Amino acid sequence: MIEMDSPALVPFTDRDLASECLYPACVWFQERHRATLAKAESSDENVLHSLDSTLKKTTAFMKKLKTLSAASVPSLIEELSRLNLSKFVEEMAAGIAETKLKPLDVIPIVDLCVVIASRYSKFPELLLAEIKKGLPLKRTDKISNPAKLRIDVRLLCELVLCGVVGKEGLQTLGATLSFICLTDKGEHLNVGLLCSLCRPVGWQIAGIVPTPESTDTISIKQDDLMVNTAISVDHRKVVNDLFTNYHTGMLRHLEKACASMNVVQKRVKRQERTRGDATSEDKAELETAKTEFERLKGLATELSNSLGVPMVELKEEPSDNEEDEAAALEMDKALAEGHVLLWPDDETSNPQESEERTIEENELKTSVDDIDVDGLEEDDRGADAEGGSENSEEPYRPKTPPSPLSPQLNEEFSAAADPTLVSSEEIKQLAQKFFLNLDHLVNRDTTDQCALDFVSNLNTKSYRKKLVKVLYGVPSSRLDLLPFYARLVASLSPVMPDLTTELSTMLIKQFRDYVQRSGQDRVEEKIKCVMFIAELVKFAVIPRAEALSCLRQLVYDFRGHSIDMVCAMIETAGFYLYRNTDSHPKMKIILDVVQKKKERIKDVRHVMLIDNAFFACIPPADSAAARRAQAEPPLMIFIRHLVVDIDEHNVNTNIKCIRRLAWDDETVSGWCLKYLTSPWLLPYANLLHLASAVAGLQGLTHYDWISTYVIDACQEMIRISLEVPGVFNQKAIATACYLGELYNYSVCDTPVIYKVLYQIISFPETDPLSWQEFYRVRMVCELLNTIADFFQTGRARRKMDYFLTYFHRFYWMKREQWNVNVAANEPLTVIDETGDSPTVEPPRFPADVEAEYRECMRHLRKSAPLPKDLTEAEKAVELMEQQLKEKVNLCHISFFLHSFLFFMTCACFA
Repeated sequence: MIEMDSPALVPFTDRDLASECLYPACVWFQERHRATLAKAESSDENVLHSLDSTLKKTTAFMKKLKTLSAASVPSLIEELSRLNLSKFVEEMAAGIAETKLKPLDVIPIVDLCVVIASRYSKFPELLLAEIKKGLPLKRTDKISNPAKLRIDVRLLCELVLCGVVGKEGLQTLGATLSFICLTDKGEHLNVGLLCSLCRPVGWQIAGIVPTPESTDTISIKQDDLMVNTAISVDHRKVVNDLFTNYHTGMLRHLEKACASMNVVQKRVKRQERTRGDATSEDKAELETAKTEFERLKGLATELSNSLGVPMVELKEEPSDNEEDEAAALEMDKALAEGHVLLWPDDETSNPQESEERTIEENELKTSVDDIDVDGLEEDDRGADAEGGSENSEEPYRPKTPPSPLSPQLNEEFSAAADPTLVSSEEIKQLAQKFFLNLDHLVNRDTTDQCALDFVSNLNTKSYRKKLVKVLYGVPSSRLDLLPFYARLVASLSPVMPDLTTELSTMLIKQFRDYVQRSGQDRVEEKIKCVMFIAELVKFAVIPRAEALSCLRQLVYDFRGHSIDMVCAMIETAGFYLYRNTDSHPKMKIILDVVQKKKERIKDVRHVMLIDNAFFACIPPADSAAARRAQAEPPLMIFIRHLVVDIDEHNVNTNIKCIRRLAWDDETVSGWCLKYLTSPWLLPYANLLHLASAVAGLQGLTHYDWISTYVIDACQEMIRISLEVPGVFNQKAIATACYLGELYNYSVCDTPVIYKVLYQIISFPETDPLSWQEFYRVRMVCELLNTIADFFQTGRARRKMDYFLTYFHRFYWMKREQWNVNVAANEPLTVIDETGDSPTVEPPRFPADVEAEYRECMRHLRKSAPLPKDLTEAEKAVELMEQQLKEKVNLCHISFFLHSFLFFMTCACFA
């Protein structure tokens, strides 16, 4: 309800109250009618005898009254002022009460009733008696005509407000409203009746302000609303309580209907997911429930608006399957966008993905949704019975996939397996060697070669059975062999499906035996079994649904050895199961249940195992990456994509997109400049395309300042790396290469390049361990390799030769520092062959730095000789400086002579 001092929007939907100024007029008319009736009761009734009472006119009036409507009321009132109808009062009351009226006819009819009641004092009592005949007042009464009842109640309200029917009419109205609200608590069929009553007269009879139906409203305060004096405050509170309680019951009814619909909807969707389609009975029940819910929701909304209270939002609860689908779609999207990887690294992914078999997905995986994980959190004491029921099922038989090999290849394998081609002794030797080599499968190459040898030489039924026994009986101490054994089985599966079927069946049977005989076997054997199953799951030999089923059985009885088995299986295949779209929802539920049951475990070792398994399945880095991805705005991610993913194919398109960004926005321009000045985010081969993009922006009218900003940022990064060595080395090397590419595209000038080059080799080194760092040499080499083609001829070549002379000296100074410090800190002693006199071997300079230096010089100056030591480099610098000094002196002398001749010439002319 609206507070008394707060503004309220008062709607006018009846009495033609489209204008906001008519509500006070409405109350004023009601009060005027009450005053008119009060005066009429005290007036002389002898006036009636002077009026016309002829039978013809009175009969005509009564005929018009029986066809009463809003249009005929004015003429009837005019005729009523001239006729004496004292003998027809009862007939008039019956005619008005029995006439089928429309909602718009109520107000004019009330005006007519006021005129009649002012002349004939018996009329109100007779009219009320006639109206009461159609009103349900007793609990046993039934509503036969709801439409007629709606008009009668509205008419009675108006008659009470206008004073036509007094206290008795108010009591009748209260009894009728009580019947309507109290006898309809279950079905709520009278919502429309109450709504039609609340909007026009709700404020006057119950103190409620309905929600406006349209925007044609005004803002007023409740204190400014006029109140009819016919109904007291206590009476309005009683009616308000009736309406409020009815509304509360309506909302409860709606909530029950929503809950019933959700139950049926969950059942139908579960059937559609597990069986493909639901039964016709369940579908019909769902349609009925939805129809009922929508009907009640519409009624509740209408009633809430009429009472001026907010409607409660009821959402359809998603079923378990919808939650699973949402989680699966979210994981699929994360995998597609690269935020989450199916495998933690390339080394892990290659063994499994390279052996992904060409079996259709619907044949490779069984329905994961058939695995029920709803009862995992039940009491662990019922686990024994559950374990027995699981083991009483039929043994696991994986589907035998069709061989993807061609018939010709199968024939070749059959011919290769023909024992007549080689002797039996050779076969025995090959078999002995093969089975001995199984203990030495330590990488993928040996595993693949082993599979090829078995297919080529030992493809017989007896050796296949022996191989199954050997693989099945792998020692529990050699868990390192399980991934390679699984790869071997996956490699042999296309041509030997019986081997895969037999081994999988034996492992699943062994697992179920372990679950049934809990605590009777060594935990090492159990861990080996579940790890072997998990490895085969990763190679798609055993379906993911079977792995989830195994985890379900173990989690249900989560104690003792089951904890070790669960942790081993999650550590081995949990990462894979959690990131596969079909198994992600169920795996997520299993992990949640494991985390909940961990709280009841007191063994510290088991708690540690669970934590390790959980973080092996969901590494914390993933959560950090997800938070970081969520923190970055989409526009920032898009700008990063434009810059970081630029290449030769999309450089023109990306330049257009970058140009169309909102550069006047400081945030957007800051993001773009950040990535344009971060060359270390790009692959080395794409730096030239990024420089091309900056050059393209430089050629535009309003974007030429971007290139200046990028050049300044590159110089700043190089300077910072020189001031703080060791922190920004890699970034500085990438920046130097980027600066060279900018020079190649004429974005920066030659003085900038020389300034950076001389700064790198001349900036003082304050770190005492700087002799160990060679990133300055690498930086210069990267920059020179990038710009070498533009310094091969003319003046540019001479200037570059000057710098190279200084760079040779810098290189040999670094090399000499390294030799001195290494010789002082780690002298290498070598004993002669005679063993008499030890000699000290000189330290070896890092070969990669020397190779990079020589390769750079070969690229820049192919035929120029290089200094062999620091002495030669210093002599070259001295010689160059001496030559430059001589040139400078000659320039000074020449300048002095030209100046002297100029002044002498000026003096002669003077």
